[in-house]
Amino acid sequence: MKKIFTILILVFIISSCSRNEYEQKLIGNWNNYPNGGRSNIKFYNDSVITYEYYLKRKGTWKANKSEIQFHFPKRIDGYREYYTLDYKVLNDTLLIKNKNDKEFLIPGLFRVSDYWNHFLRELKMDIDLPKADFKLIKNDSMVFGIDLYVGFKDKKVIIKNFRKELHLDSEIEGLVFSERAMRKENEEKYLYFNLIIDKKVNEKKVDSLKQILNRFPEMKIFRVYKNDTANYGKYDLKNTGEYWNWYGKYE
Repeated sequence: MKKIFTILILVFIISSCSRNEYEQKLIGNWNNYPNGGRSNIKFYNDSVITYEYYLKRKGTWKANKSEIQFHFPKRIDGYREYYTLDYKVLNDTLLIKNKNDKEFLIPGLFRVSDYWNHFLRELKMDIDLPKADFKLIKNDSMVFGIDLYVGFKDKKVIIKNFRKELHLDSEIEGLVFSERAMRKENEEKYLYFNLIIDKKVNEKKVDSLKQILNRFPEMKIFRVYKNDTANYGKYDLKNTGEYWNWYGKYE
């Protein structure tokens, strides 16, 4: 009898974890960054976890070719316990809409298999960070860093301070002065340059960038390197104010 009971339990577990072909394509993490980053759906075999403007909900789900059905047993005022969304999967994009809506929400949610590459969607450039042959140090002061992203777009080296493409030689002064203007007087001394550079950018180009930055000798230069244990680009779904730490060295 005990053996039969054990077999029944195993059959139940296996059947509850089995998914049809449409559900298999949905399993994983989906996020709407760079359109905010605060809408997130993570489909598991046995459950689903959603974040919507920092509100976390956990429930169950099932899907067919065109619909996803959700059930969230914990009731929250203003939120439905059961609801169904129409959906489409186009490559790595999940488009969803309410049953009564005519159009799918654009741009939708993107599949997140790598936080860093997901983060680069907003920069619209490619940056493959170099590996270090030395001990990396953690930069705990990233709030004071002026981030300079140096990578490739259409096979051309470009420099960005977040979304804005820069002509560094003519714009570095304005960038630094604007950063200083946003700080309290006693915070200016902590400002530094944070270089996030693709490994394929040659050292001659890197040295020329550093020469420009050295117009502000009081500001340190920190170069970021790849760290497989760090989640560069991971978004703050819980609104805890936590950011990822950069790893590299001062140069």
